Amino acid sequence: MRVLVDGHIYGMQSHGGIGRCFTESLARIGQQMDDLEVIVHLPGSPKGIVPMGPRIRHIKNWNIRPGRFFAPFWFHLNMARIRMLRPQIFHSTYYTLPYWPKLKSVVTVHDFIDENSFQTMSGNYAGFVAHKKKVIEQADAIIAVSQATRQDILKYTKVEPSKISVIYHGINENFAAPFPSTEEVNRFRQENCIKGPYWLFIGRRLRYKNFGTILRAWCKFRHEYKIDSYLVAVGPHDSLESCQIDFLIKNRLEQRLVLLSRLDDRTLSVAYHGAQAFIFPSLFEGFGIPLLEAMACNTPIIASDIPVFHEIAEEAALYFDPHDENALAETMARLMDSRLRKDLIGKGQKRSHQFSWDRSACQIAGVYRSLS
Repeated sequence: MRVLVDGHIYGMQSHGGIGRCFTESLARIGQQMDDLEVIVHLPGSPKGIVPMGPRIRHIKNWNIRPGRFFAPFWFHLNMARIRMLRPQIFHSTYYTLPYWPKLKSVVTVHDFIDENSFQTMSGNYAGFVAHKKKVIEQADAIIAVSQATRQDILKYTKVEPSKISVIYHGINENFAAPFPSTEEVNRFRQENCIKGPYWLFIGRRLRYKNFGTILRAWCKFRHEYKIDSYLVAVGPHDSLESCQIDFLIKNRLEQRLVLLSRLDDRTLSVAYHGAQAFIFPSLFEGFGIPLLEAMACNTPIIASDIPVFHEIAEEAALYFDPHDENALAETMARLMDSRLRKDLIGKGQKRSHQFSWDRSACQIAGVYRSLS
């Protein structure tokens, strides 16, 4: 069986959860499933790490500049090259319609952030939401990354529940044992001038990620509980919005915030291990891979009180109202208790064993076979 995976996501982002999810699961399908061949259609210059391994074939777009003159010709030529490989199933990485009629299609639905939170697609918000709905409703099989996402699929689209399979993400082995040494953690602290306990935030610092609530809660925690601490923010870039800079200066926190970007897995693992806690304040998410990474790294978790985080972390996290910085500050103070941290770490290690990329790959392959 040949499965064609559109590599649209590899033209959109060099870092991000969606690309990583496909890279992890498709690589394992190629390694473990003798009856499946995966064809990944990539842009001419793909970003990030693409799936590699046995029974994985890459087909890259041919392109000659200027594209405005040759684009139609190269589009039809690239489609002809792909059709010659005779795939039976099409899998969309990011809401792409099948390349031609009667090709069985699978779509992975990552979240409904745009429908539930800020209109993050700017001027094309309505068009994106309508297109996404069309792709989901026309698919022969739908993969939801969580039960919460499955409920949103049923809420926002008209699809048969029997078409939806819930398949969780896994944890990369780089975040499992052997753990970073004390020397590695101390070196990380020294390199980043961290001279006390620190809180860890991972992700973009805009909109629904709710980074502003962390800043306000961190300020309250330092002033009300008289405990000096640092905030380490890891993201795709190391810049801040002007209002965030003004807040830090006003509250004399500019020397306590550490901005890091594009960390490799080993360095990120070190950052997890040294943290007092990982804080995930999002207003909405479809899954939340950093929860799995934190649990695997023995890092206590403070997370927004939203359904999907309860689904993934269960009792391995402390939850707070993401609209209330006072609640977050109080929760941060609770986690200065070493016994509570130890309890959460134990629960997190136990919970993390429930997630596996091997299991995810096997379930995705099962969806493919159900359509053959």
